[in-house]
Amino acid sequence: MDLLVKENRNICIIGKGSIGIRHGRILSKLGFKIFFLRQRKKKLNIKINYKYKDIYKINDLKRKKFNLYIISNPSSKHIDALSKIISNNLSILIEKPIASNILDLNKMKKLYEKFNINLFPGYQLRFDPRVKLMRKIINKRNKNLRYANFKLKTFFPNWHPWENYKISYASQKKLGGGVLLTCSHEIDLAIHFFGKVKSVLCVKTISKFKTNGVENSIILIIKHKKNGFISTLNLDFAYKNKEERLIDVIFEDSELKYDLIDKKLFIKKNYKSKILKPKNLLNRDGIFRKQNLDILSKIKSNNFRKPNFDNISQAEKVIFAAKKSIVSNKFEQIK
Repeated sequence: MDLLVKENRNICIIGKGSIGIRHGRILSKLGFKIFFLRQRKKKLNIKINYKYKDIYKINDLKRKKFNLYIISNPSSKHIDALSKIISNNLSILIEKPIASNILDLNKMKKLYEKFNINLFPGYQLRFDPRVKLMRKIINKRNKNLRYANFKLKTFFPNWHPWENYKISYASQKKLGGGVLLTCSHEIDLAIHFFGKVKSVLCVKTISKFKTNGVENSIILIIKHKKNGFISTLNLDFAYKNKEERLIDVIFEDSELKYDLIDKKLFIKKNYKSKILKPKNLLNRDGIFRKQNLDILSKIKSNNFRKPNFDNISQAEKVIFAAKKSIVSNKFEQIK
């Protein structure tokens, strides 16, 4: 599928960590030339098995046209990266979360509204075929919904064994760390399934695991605007046993559950369980590929309508309200 003109097939990636390298690998296989914008030369712990070029000066970017920019550096640096490359008619994928604090989010909103750009948040789990099937079932049976639980229990020092977790972005406040920002996929999926959010209540759970000024384990209650529906989220990256990641949706007469670790989606009804399988199953690279193809097709389409920034930043609004709720110990409204 020739999504974009052959004479202009360039991708610029800002951030040469594991996610940026994954994007590069996938887009390279789609026939794009990969360029990494970097501040300095630094030896990588990850081997790259595709052709790419490093760029160290912003002015060098102006000599090329890029189909897509991907911002995948630490979330605290997203607004700086956006400010450096911003100009009209750009298409930009920003990895989640798109901002690490409310001030940066407001700056991003002003840039988005001032310049004619396309902005896509990097919540690629929406493209998981089992998530798509879940959403289809939820929309079909929304009158019978009761509540939903999301659970993520993991030990984040195990994510990148090659690096010291204490200096990882996930453990540092100044880099946009903490479980709410780092593990925001579940928050985005709650919004994706059940709609915009009215208010949130968030509390930190007891944990002896030390991180640098950020929460590492929380319980979050989300009140959705539609029908007062409730989602609860348990996000914990200080969990030292076998990793768990579950989405559990309760209906009046049944239960829909997705185990993201075992890759099993099933429905329980009348004391019986039935495995549900989408027509096409994808691995992690396949899910990223699906997201990137969706973005590239929207860039090319004449019918794509630029969404309101508030729709783009729903998950981040919930995150910042949740952080505020931890301090106030009460429900915080989403504006």
